[in-house]
Amino acid sequence: MPFDEGHKDCIAKEKDGNDSIYCVYCYKNGEFINPKATISDVVEIGVPHLAHKIGEKAAIAHLERFLPTLERWKNQ
Repeated sequence: MPFDEGHKDCIAKEKDGNDSIYCVYCYKNGEFINPKATISDVVEIGVPHLAHKIGEKAAIAHLERFLPTLERWKNQ
């Protein structure tokens, strides 16, 4: 999820109202919407949103490379 000017509405908020490092699809009010979600779960959720732009196989590959770099999963 790019956090550029065109996607500002996708940036989640922390409990104190500051911008989060996560998007609104995964995070709300300082907490993960689904704290038990795995990378595979999030890939499955994300593919339909990205596939219409780059195709399903490319979306899967991109998400499988990108998601492990996020703080949420870096140390797993």
